[in-house]
This record gives sequence, structure tokens and C-alpha cells, in this order.
Amino acid sequence: MHEDDLIYTFAKEYLIRASDLMSLLMPKTLGVGVGVKGLDGRYLLANKAMEALFGHTAEHITHLTDNDLFPSEVATRLQLSDQQIIDGAAAASDELDLSAKGGCKRCLWLKFPMMGPDGEILSIGSVMLDISRQEDVADMRQSLDRLQETNQELQKTLVELDRLASTDKLTGAWNRRRLEETVINEMDRLKRYDHPLSLLIIDIDFFKKINDQHGHVAGDQVLAKLAAVVYSTLRVTDSLTRWGGEEFVVLSPNTTLSTMAMLAERLRERISQAVFPAVKQVTVSVGVAECMAGETWEEWFKRADAALYRAKACGRNQVQLAPETPQRVGVGENVSANFVQLSWHSAYECGNPLIDGQHRALFGHANDLLAALLCGRPSEEVAALIDALMGAVVQHFKDEEAIITAAGFPGSAAHAAIHGELVDRAVVLVDRFHAGTLAVGELFQFLAHDVIARHMLGADREFFPYMQNRR
Repeated sequence: MHEDDLIYTFAKEYLIRASDLMSLLMPKTLGVGVGVKGLDGRYLLANKAMEALFGHTAEHITHLTDNDLFPSEVATRLQLSDQQIIDGAAAASDELDLSAKGGCKRCLWLKFPMMGPDGEILSIGSVMLDISRQEDVADMRQSLDRLQETNQELQKTLVELDRLASTDKLTGAWNRRRLEETVINEMDRLKRYDHPLSLLIIDIDFFKKINDQHGHVAGDQVLAKLAAVVYSTLRVTDSLTRWGGEEFVVLSPNTTLSTMAMLAERLRERISQAVFPAVKQVTVSVGVAECMAGETWEEWFKRADAALYRAKACGRNQVQLAPETPQRVGVGENVSANFVQLSWHSAYECGNPLIDGQHRALFGHANDLLAALLCGRPSEEVAALIDALMGAVVQHFKDEEAIITAAGFPGSAAHAAIHGELVDRAVVLVDRFHAGTLAVGELFQFLAHDVIARHMLGADREFFPYMQNRR
């Protein structure tokens, strides 16, 4: 492979192109040897001057080790200087007698780490000079000084580019890409070493109102100030990510759920006490979750997000914890461990204004009931919401049957029969709930998911074409 091709290959792997810079900075008359060696000890690159000093062609040098090229005592000393670089030294040097083309040369051998933008050593750079020509040494040292300055500036540029690519411009927090890359590593540490790992999601309460009343400039100021308050509270090992809009995520390695809950409460309190531009006071809702063994990133985040929803549904300006073990809710189990709100989507619309409006209203009734269950509202309040939901379902079924019959839907009679079966079963379950023989979780499962969501996305869709033809 040609030297320029090798240099291009290194550049694609995020190496500082030290060998390329050297070839530009070193005076051609010096005969300075320039080489790059992998961490396994094999040479990856050698310039023409290095060929002369080694007594071999570049093609011959590539992939060989010092043991292949030199006597054992020379190879041993070169390997010791390599190890110094691998161990973290900024540079290493040695003077060695090398035999080449029948003669012996006294060579100054300088080595330095070649690093990627993440600061990890990727290879070892080498500079060799025949110091028997003393007049060349001063010129070479000046060239090396220029090279070091250039490399330092290049490294700073690489670091800055990486920072810009992985942070949110407004707040200085990480962006999603940076968080998701870090999460992969931290979850691997959890898997291998059983180190606890937790996160929290912060959502600014009524942020849309801030933008509507004070403008987006004020909204941006609130986001920047909130990030600053959070940063001032976090520990060194914690990271802050702007997840999107008014949501932020804090990732905390080596942190259990209980410790993360205390951090979340401290953040909530400090944010509520801070003074924000234009709006003066801001509150946040926070959901907290610890990553469980065998859990995926999506499952873990979803539990934290469900806890955040519960904090918002229960009045905002509070911290809620996700259950430690995901489980399916059955009779007598905690409803908050599994259920989330129903989200309306325009794809659910059939085209009839009355039916679509009632469907959306049913979603709202179900979500109101869920919020009351999650927040532990009094039993009589929960019962009233259940009765209101049942009344809305019965009225909707009656109106829907009349509309689809008038529209000429051929399955209207069969559809009405499905309605009757659902209502009959719902009445039985509601009676059992009022009598204290049925857990609220099972009743909610049936009303919200079977009667509303599943029926609407299943049987109801059969008559949608008849509604759309009448738009």
C-alpha cells in the first residue's frame, strides 16, 4: 500500500495524522525516519528515510516487529520505550546503535502516542535521526517543536468537534446520541459487574404555557437556566441530557433507586426555589427508575417515563419512582405497575364527527380514571369516575349503532350484538367492584383496553369505510 493510502486509512480511524504532518514539517535534507507502530508491536507505516535507517523497504518493514528487524538487545530497549508510551508517557527517547548497509549509525529514537478524539492511544509514532550528523540535530528539534504545537492544536480541534456533535447547543447538555452511546457501555458494566445504574427524567411543568405567554426566547432562557441549576446539583459521575423539548435525562452510574430518588427530590426542590428569567418560578415533575437485570434500554426508559407520567397525573411538582420489577397486573396487584395512559392519534378517526368526538372523550375518561388510581384518590371518587365512564360507553354504543345503520353498514346488527356483550360483562364487573369482590386493576383493564382501545381498533374499523365515504 502506498504511504499516502496508509495515511488516509489512519485518518478514517480518527488518528492524528502525525506521520503526514512530519513529512511536511521535517526538512527533506535531514533524512528523518518516520514510522507508525500498532499497539501489538507491528509496524504499520514507514517513510523513505526509515527504510534507509532500517536497511529494508517499506513493504518489508510493514507488519514486522522490532524482534524481526533488530538484534535482541536493541529490540528489548525499543519495546521498553513502547511500553512507556502505552503506560501513559507523553514521550520516550533512546539512543541506539543500528547496523545498516554494512555500517553502524548512532540514532536518536523518539516516540510519542497517537491518539483518537476520545483520548485513547491507538498507535505509537516514531521519529529516528542519525545523530552522527550533529549539524542536523538542532533543525530536527525545531521541527519537532513545531510538530508538537500542530498536533496539540489538531487534538483540541478534534475534541471540540466531538463536543459539538454530542451536545445540545442551547443548554450544553448531552444530546440523545451521546446518551445512548453511554447507556450501552453502562448497561454492559451492569451486566458484567453488577454495578447499579439509575436514571431520572425531568419534565418542566406547563412549559407550553411559558412559550405561549412569554415567547420562545423566554422559553429558551428557562431551559438554559434549568440546565445550569441541574448541573450545579449533580455529582461528577452524573450526566445531563436534553432529551427533547422540555425533557431532560440524568444518568447516574453506581447509583441505586433509593439514592437516585434523593437526588431527584433535591433537584426538584432546587429548581422550584430558583429564580428564572421572565417567569420567576418553575416547577418540574420527575420520574425515576433503576435498570434491572435483563432489561433493555427501551424497557428501562419506558418505566421511568411511566413514573414521570404518574408524577404529572398526580398534580406535578413531585417525584415518582418506577416499580423495581416490571410485572403484569392481576387481581389485587398494584395498577401503577403496568398501565399507562391511552394516547389519541388522528389515525383512529373514522370520519364521523360524533363518533370521533365520543371516541376521544372515552380516551379522556379512561385517563382520568387511571390518574385517580395512580394518585390514590378516595374510593368514592374512583367509583364516580367508573360510573361516568360506563355511562359514556353506553351512550356512545347507542349513538354509534344508529349512525352505522343509517350509513348502510351491512354488519351493523352483528356490531350491536358485540356492544351488548361488552356492556353486559362490564355491568357484572362494575357490580363486583362496588361489592368489593373485584380488584380495580382488573376492572380498569377491561374498561380501558377491552371496551375502548381494543374494540375501537378492531371491530370498529370494519365500518370506517362507510363513514369515510360520507365525508
